Amino acid sequence: MKPLLEIMSVAGLAVLCAAPLCAQETGAVRGRVTDQATQQPLSGVTITVANRSALSQSDGRYLVTAVAAGSYTLRARMIGYGAATQEVTVAGGDTVTVDLSMTGQAVRLSEVVVVGYGTQRAGDITTAVTQVSSKDFNTGTIVSAQQLIENKIAGVQVVDNNEPGGGLSIRVRGTASVTASSEPLYIVDGVPLGTGSGGGLSAGRDPLNFLNPNDIASITVLKDAASAAIYGTNASNGVVLITTKSGQGRTRVEYGSGFSAASVTRRPSMLSTTQFRAAVTQYDTADVAQLGTANTDWFGLVSQTGIGQQHNVAVSGSGASNNYRLSLGYFDQNGILKGSSTKRVAVNVNYNQRLYDDRLGLKATLTGSRAFDEFTPNGVLYNAAQMGPTQPVFDPASATGFYNWPGNSLTSPDNPVEVLNGALDHGTTYRSVGNLQAKYDFSRFLSLRGLNGTVDLGYDVTYADRVNFYPNNIHLQTKNGTNGSYFRSQNQQLNTVLDAYVDYAPPVSVGPGTLDFTAGYSYSQSHANYPSIFANQLQSNLLRDAGIPQTASPPVSSFDVEDSKLISFFGRAGYNVNDRYLVSASIRRDGSSRFGAGHQWGNFPAVSVGWRISQEPFLRGVTAISDLKLRASWGKTGNQAFGNYLYVPTYQFCNSQAQVQFGNQFVCPARPSGVDPNIKWESTRTWDVGADFTLLDQRLAGSFDWYNKHTVDLLFNEVAAAGQFLSNFVTRNIGSVKNTGFDLSLTALLRKTSPTGGLFWTTSLNVSHNTNALLTINPNAVGITGSRILTGTIAGGVGSTVQVLEPGQPINSFFVCQQTYTAGKPAEGLYKTLAGADTTACARGSNTRAFHDPAPHWMFGFTSDMTYRHFDLSFTLRAWLGNYVYNNVASNLGDYRELTAGSSPYNLHSSVLATRFMTQQLLSNYYVEDGSFLRMDNIAVGYTFPWQAQQLRAYVNVQNAFTITGYSGVDPTAGVNGIDNNIYPRSRIITGGLNVQF
Repeated sequence: MKPLLEIMSVAGLAVLCAAPLCAQETGAVRGRVTDQATQQPLSGVTITVANRSALSQSDGRYLVTAVAAGSYTLRARMIGYGAATQEVTVAGGDTVTVDLSMTGQAVRLSEVVVVGYGTQRAGDITTAVTQVSSKDFNTGTIVSAQQLIENKIAGVQVVDNNEPGGGLSIRVRGTASVTASSEPLYIVDGVPLGTGSGGGLSAGRDPLNFLNPNDIASITVLKDAASAAIYGTNASNGVVLITTKSGQGRTRVEYGSGFSAASVTRRPSMLSTTQFRAAVTQYDTADVAQLGTANTDWFGLVSQTGIGQQHNVAVSGSGASNNYRLSLGYFDQNGILKGSSTKRVAVNVNYNQRLYDDRLGLKATLTGSRAFDEFTPNGVLYNAAQMGPTQPVFDPASATGFYNWPGNSLTSPDNPVEVLNGALDHGTTYRSVGNLQAKYDFSRFLSLRGLNGTVDLGYDVTYADRVNFYPNNIHLQTKNGTNGSYFRSQNQQLNTVLDAYVDYAPPVSVGPGTLDFTAGYSYSQSHANYPSIFANQLQSNLLRDAGIPQTASPPVSSFDVEDSKLISFFGRAGYNVNDRYLVSASIRRDGSSRFGAGHQWGNFPAVSVGWRISQEPFLRGVTAISDLKLRASWGKTGNQAFGNYLYVPTYQFCNSQAQVQFGNQFVCPARPSGVDPNIKWESTRTWDVGADFTLLDQRLAGSFDWYNKHTVDLLFNEVAAAGQFLSNFVTRNIGSVKNTGFDLSLTALLRKTSPTGGLFWTTSLNVSHNTNALLTINPNAVGITGSRILTGTIAGGVGSTVQVLEPGQPINSFFVCQQTYTAGKPAEGLYKTLAGADTTACARGSNTRAFHDPAPHWMFGFTSDMTYRHFDLSFTLRAWLGNYVYNNVASNLGDYRELTAGSSPYNLHSSVLATRFMTQQLLSNYYVEDGSFLRMDNIAVGYTFPWQAQQLRAYVNVQNAFTITGYSGVDPTAGVNGIDNNIYPRSRIITGGLNVQF
């Protein structure tokens, strides 16, 4: 009975206090917060009165409601600024106005950084996140978005293939996958691109080429698992967030133009006409009679000065409740090899509207483009290297008018000019990415103050048409019996995404600090069609690339349909104690259609902490330290960037070698693929310990991170046991890999601008070190061959490889024999055994060993920006150390046997003059060269003219000004795999142009 009476008493008290007798009158405090130096409004400032708080909006205004009547100290706090306080007396039913100005201390910390599903102040971030804004982007002739941040972010490696708009690869803190993609997840204005990794679909060049770099406002890279885990199963390789520009201020028209010229910096080193003739005379006397009297520079005939132009125009502005930006861009760049070019027309629309007293925000972004790419036909570049320089270009007696070696032999080089003039290879890509966002602030409801709800609807649609045609009368086609070929694909992909999430920052303090929450739901799906047709044995060349003529053999068509879905729930919480102690935790639960029952769902948690130690009493007196924050994080991410339907059998039609005999009849059955129904995503767990600092009165700022990234359940195409499946391989989760290293970033303000407009000089340095090691391939394998996979296909023989996947070694280590040297020169046919003894053998599985790898172990980037009055000068230097390159042009054509290997002699690589090799030594470590280099990536000089109270800037830019390296091949950045086999040469680009605003 007594407990019941106590409950009734409490309930009665609650009722009484709900009545007017117990009500306490409250008031409100409003005002505006500005920067004391610039008088500009400050957003995101935390205003606290008693136990009530609010955040200032974009115009600096704030409103704190439900403040009990009384006298208080109002406190305004934002990272990067000194706290501001003011005494205030609140009367019941009244609103007090208090305007504040705050003094900057470490203003960089107050910059807004885009993160997953929202933004954060730079000073509040407790994970490894780096944002590069448009003012710090690389300049010049920039085709792809990734080029804007090349050499700008520690721990981020950008590798291109040198073609205009060619495919770029990004590695964030090393390679963490083998069979699945190692590309990061790209998100443009909230829309994930592609199907989880990489930039999506294109007709052959980089998928991100649909973006006009001039439309990009910032690029943020989430480097550690704690920052990326909010994206779950697509985030193991890092996340790249791209935000396009929006309008601000008065209506403004911007126009920029540039004209460029690109030239070849280095080409393969082949024998000259005199050297070739001497070699044939000495080592191939039987073919001396075939030699002509010409002096032909084949590479010069297929290369050119690549002329380019770009034009961009944008209209932007803002009103009292909206802002807008509309842009149109045109880009046209010819490659340094004939037949290669890229053209793009791109449009971008960004519109923001605020309604209902700024409670409802609507945002629409749209990007669309058409890109037309031409590709130098296959057969041009490698034949330019191996065609004899003594032979003429033209032969009036031939069907095409071009000369070729006599005999129409399969084992003779082809005239590259004939291939270039006869073949066609081009692609057209139409792509559009858009997003519509609605965000509502529920603060008008007192019980929901601090709550915001957001809904995003996004799409990514692509149509990619690729055509290549080879006529039936060129030597490249007639010598092997193909007699002309035609291929066309018309791939289409549509990705859609729905994100719905809420943010909640309670207006009252929770203990000594403040809380914020994010929780949401995401649904994305992808549908793609991949139709194609191929035909050879063409009986006419009249249609060229316009269609398929009559053929001697039936054309072969294929049609592939791909569908996938991803359902996700995610949440994040942060706790901030006076910007001194910071804690953040997140979790995402993903369900993917790419896996079978029991393996479709996965959880991806993360946690991070930060300690602003500079605010502790023992460091407050150290004037040299403006800000110092220590942080640590752990997180788990996934990787599902591989094929669909790998957990269920798919069927393939047989060929003539796979028919089954039933009685006297042979039947061609469809065979199921080998599958592992337990396949799942790869999983990466990362520890990160770091520090962010600002020193010497904000003149020196930087960050340091050490990380340990461990990936398990790596996917490999495992050799299937005999009789287990009707296929030779099955994809399984059987491996693991580890990446460890550190990143260092420094930015220094060397000289401030004086009131008279003197010298302003800033520099930045980033340093990265990474160690990669494959830990396991198949823990159940018996013997060393079961845990070693050969890879890295090279020219020089059918099925030849030069790299290995082996536990204990970096991914894609070169797998070669140790060459023996005599008098400083490689001794042909002499090698070392694994024990160090001399041997004449060089064979895989006998004395081949892992020897270096293509990934740089050290990366350095240095940028300097200077302005003096109306002049500006900037440059960027890049250095890689510890990256090795296999010179396949030298190994394939670096021996005298190639003169007699075919019916006509091949030209040789000039290395043969030093080695004197008589036969190929493909597995000699002589051809694995140190690719370390120092490169001047970018130099820009500009002058800004005051023009009718507007700005007009003229500039000259040089990209790839020089490279210092000991590597003898074309380019030490020879792709991610480090194999230089007639790669597209690197170009030096000089660009001049004008930018004007009015």
